[in-house]
Amino acid sequence: MSGFPSISETTSSVGGPLVLGLLLSTCLAIAYGRRRRNLPPGPTPIPIFGNALQIPTEKTWLYFKSLSEKYGPIIRLRIAGTEVVVLDDIEDVEELLVKRSGNYSSRQQVVYGAKYRSNNKRLVLLPYGLEMKKQRAAIFQMLNARVVGGYEEIQERGSMKLLSDILDNPSKAYINVKWFTAETLMTLVYGKEFQADGEDLKTLLHILETFVQDIHPARHLVDTFPVLDYLPNFLAPWRAHAIKKYEVDSGFYGRLLNDVKTVMDNGGDLECFAARLWEGVGKLGLDEISMAFVAGSTLEAGTDNTAGSILWFIEAMMLYPDVLKKAQAELDSVLGPQGYAAPGFQHLEQLPYCVALTKEVFRWMPVAPVGGPRQTMKDDVYKGYIIPAGTTVFANVWSIHHNEFLYPDSFNFKPERFLPKDGATLGPESLNEGHYGFGFGRRTCPGQYLASKSVWIAIVRLLWAFDITAPLDANGKPVLPDPKACRNGVTAEPDHYEAVIKPRSEMHIQTIKSSFGLKA
Repeated sequence: MSGFPSISETTSSVGGPLVLGLLLSTCLAIAYGRRRRNLPPGPTPIPIFGNALQIPTEKTWLYFKSLSEKYGPIIRLRIAGTEVVVLDDIEDVEELLVKRSGNYSSRQQVVYGAKYRSNNKRLVLLPYGLEMKKQRAAIFQMLNARVVGGYEEIQERGSMKLLSDILDNPSKAYINVKWFTAETLMTLVYGKEFQADGEDLKTLLHILETFVQDIHPARHLVDTFPVLDYLPNFLAPWRAHAIKKYEVDSGFYGRLLNDVKTVMDNGGDLECFAARLWEGVGKLGLDEISMAFVAGSTLEAGTDNTAGSILWFIEAMMLYPDVLKKAQAELDSVLGPQGYAAPGFQHLEQLPYCVALTKEVFRWMPVAPVGGPRQTMKDDVYKGYIIPAGTTVFANVWSIHHNEFLYPDSFNFKPERFLPKDGATLGPESLNEGHYGFGFGRRTCPGQYLASKSVWIAIVRLLWAFDITAPLDANGKPVLPDPKACRNGVTAEPDHYEAVIKPRSEMHIQTIKSSFGLKA
């Protein structure tokens, strides 16, 4: 006999469990290695961290694009123990996120932003399930394409106030745009306007700014390593920070919701989303915290993304003055150059270039450049690749919008690409066609029709009322904004810039003031 122990002798000895563990680990490694060969290609992950340290928290879409140029349109990453797939081609996005949306409509539960900051109540972060369905159903009742036509008067009144505010403070376009988008939603959701001191707006903007940073998957270490959530509070100070933010968020949205209930209890008749929530509280099956976040999430998304698109429009007009002139020429041909009347929704079909310009804003700089992350609910196989259950899937909307085959000369702002073909009729829904700025499949933005119409009415009225140019430096040369500069986080809003916004004529000023009930 040899001097080596037998298998039975080995497993029965003290060192047996260690040997068995090594054998099991080897088998698992071989099995995983075989499986891994069928995963999509991507950069090599490092032990423990995977690719987490390689993913930037700024302009993540550009990093994803660089990977697609190296590995192809379907990219695999690993963040700690989580599989991540990034889709760079619209063919793959439509197959997986639209045709197979039954498997690709959930969300990974980020610990910081979803569990603690949102108490698992924010729609945008909810996994596929009953709570998500109930919240989407509540929002759809208010924001579907058929219903939003009834909100046009509020949008037109708000956009005229935007023009008036810019007349009074032309150097504060940023806050004026935010005020317009937020107050329009405040009226629709809660039946009220902001107070003159703007405290509610300040609170909302602070919530938005911190939230879009907190939900970035690489922002907080606990989202990379969820096991850290098992740490006790004294070793996890981030938990108290997140809970404090939740208390601010839920307190703010809860107060707004209960203000509506107070008016209703006192016999007041409010026509707004929050009032409909209270009336249907039993049928909808939502608790009060869920109702507060349903209404609040509508306010958040409508304010942030809508404002971002309008701010990108102003930047584009400084960079592409010829586009501004073409749009103004179309407006003048329909309304007359004198400025006696402002454009409204009744003119949409007569303004194909302005419709195309709005769609080009959505395409050129999408405010949700990587969309909302999905999570697969079961294993899938696509083009020979295994996509395991629990995989987080991103659609790189920014990259799709700059695909030269789909959109030739994609980095230039060219509304002509969206001009309707001969005989085609325009309607409000056409604002959402031809680009992918509002998502895909079952997780498409439920407020897309309201958002696109708010952007359109703001754009056409700004074009009608003002000339928009870049400021000049000491040598008389324009100081142009950098379209690559944008806010940190999962959404893309342009960095603060300076713009020169001047009324086109004295008559335009008089029309704005008289339309808004001010002395001309």
